[in-house]
Amino acid sequence: MNMEKIDLEKGIRLFVLPTDKFKTVTTSFCFHRDLDDDYTYNALIPAVLRRGCEGFTTLKDIQRHLESLYGAQFSVGVQKKGERQILRFSMEVVNDEYVAEQGLLAQSLYFLNRIINRPVLHEGRFIKSYVEQEKENLKNRIRSLINDKIQYSLERCVQEMCRDEKYSRYVFGSEEELDNLDADRLYSVYKDIVRSSPLDIYVVGNVDPEKVKLLLERSLSMERRQIKSIPITPYKKLQIKQKTVTEEIDVNQGKLVIGFRTNINAQDKMYFPLLVYSSILGGGPHSKLFINVREKASLAYYAFARLEKFKGLMFVSAGIDVDKDEQTLDIIMEQLNAMTKGDITQQEYEGAVNSLINSLKGIADQPSHLIDYYLDNSITESNITLEDYIERIENVNIDQIVEVSNNVVMDTVYFLTNKKKG
Repeated sequence: MNMEKIDLEKGIRLFVLPTDKFKTVTTSFCFHRDLDDDYTYNALIPAVLRRGCEGFTTLKDIQRHLESLYGAQFSVGVQKKGERQILRFSMEVVNDEYVAEQGLLAQSLYFLNRIINRPVLHEGRFIKSYVEQEKENLKNRIRSLINDKIQYSLERCVQEMCRDEKYSRYVFGSEEELDNLDADRLYSVYKDIVRSSPLDIYVVGNVDPEKVKLLLERSLSMERRQIKSIPITPYKKLQIKQKTVTEEIDVNQGKLVIGFRTNINAQDKMYFPLLVYSSILGGGPHSKLFINVREKASLAYYAFARLEKFKGLMFVSAGIDVDKDEQTLDIIMEQLNAMTKGDITQQEYEGAVNSLINSLKGIADQPSHLIDYYLDNSITESNITLEDYIERIENVNIDQIVEVSNNVVMDTVYFLTNKKKG
């Protein structure tokens, strides 16, 4: 499957993946924003926009319209990719060939245009009740992070590790900023998003790219001005001062997270060896962490490694008994040291490569995953297909993995433990 790229006017790029694999057509409008001081406003705006637009001023109106389009699915979301936020507006409709009514894709594009460009307003601002309700929803989402201790500990490690970097900002914003939200600024940020943010539009399904281009040109009514350039996420940090952070809350199981700097991002030729390295370390039942920390030493309830491809970071996370942090840290570091010495078995290598390939093949089964894959390509200015991606992983050898292991440097150890008694 090859994604076709079509440059439209004023910083809008259309990416079409024609495929007969799906009975639906999925469209995503992806606005790129710098993870700057507006990050809380950026996170709130898609939620406010989804509440209503001209012609469909309430959620009930929107739901009725979606039902009239054979149960079309509409969603909004915010992602963090490196030091940028992606604001997504997505819609999935049945392909015309499976229904009596024609023009469902055209109707979905007109609807998305209305949602983004013609929000329902009162006296030149967003409707106050919509903003207040979505503020509360977003606050609750921020607060609920602590209920997922695995994600909470990973996020806290990021905040401590990248304290003076934009990457430390939480994708859904700051509760304090929501409390002090300025309604005029909110609308001003919204206008800035529409006018000046780079916009990628993805369409996946059995469609003709030229027809999609014509439909978009007819349906879009954006007032575009000078398009901003989103800075490339800095990923190299050579002066590292290791630190340890312990946080005490009411938990039954400790969460140990170790943040590493790799100084390699997705555009680096050594990124593919780094992928295999990370999988050998903690990518599943084949990995060193699973076998040595969880199974042999019985120290962890879970243990995994995860890469951040844009920022050049790797995180190792383990759920452990609260008195086993030092012992677990020692054994984890033993696994990293073993890899720098070339202590990698053929079984570990093959398990890692096969695991990565199976995950990549799974991407092709979901339109949203395909869009996310090609969105990552857009950010890294790459045009590598899934097939090429798989081939590059297959071509990684153990010597390259050992070489890349020497780039991985510990930065921060974060431990979430229970409150001491007495």
